[in-house]
Amino acid sequence: MKTFVVLGISLAAIALSTAPALAADANGNHEAYVWVVAGDTAIAPDGSTIFIKGRGTLEAGPQGSATGGGTFSINGGPIGTWKATGVEGFVSYGTSLPGSALPPPPATGGMAKLHVSFSNGQVGVLTIFCVIGSPPPSVGEGIHLILGGGSSSEYTDEGRGFTIFIAT
Repeated sequence: MKTFVVLGISLAAIALSTAPALAADANGNHEAYVWVVAGDTAIAPDGSTIFIKGRGTLEAGPQGSATGGGTFSINGGPIGTWKATGVEGFVSYGTSLPGSALPPPPATGGMAKLHVSFSNGQVGVLTIFCVIGSPPPSVGEGIHLILGGGSSSEYTDEGRGFTIFIAT
């Protein structure tokens, strides 16, 4: 009997200790969030940079939507505007840093893919990463932006900045 109790406790401990490492199922998340890019730089393979700032809302799930926008600058040039036109998907990473109670909910980590349009006529997909919770090990805080103009329009390396999602 003692063996069964120890085995049961061990299995429960394993299940509980691995649960936070799993990202939320994207198909099961239909929550609403405020997203914030408080000023973030992404870098293209040729070294060009884009600085993006903005905020808005998104509704996760199959019928999801996104609103909001902000400003941008390519290679430190003139400032333009951009807006979110839709949401491709959102995956929640959870609500606190591993081993900590901070930040408190409703601050949420995750990855959002937003369809965006820019005042210079370009359109693309902006991916926002916030590493609160339990993100995959290869994910860093920041943004990626894929525009339709070749590799110099693929800003896929995180530079520096701060992003966050707030569950509403």
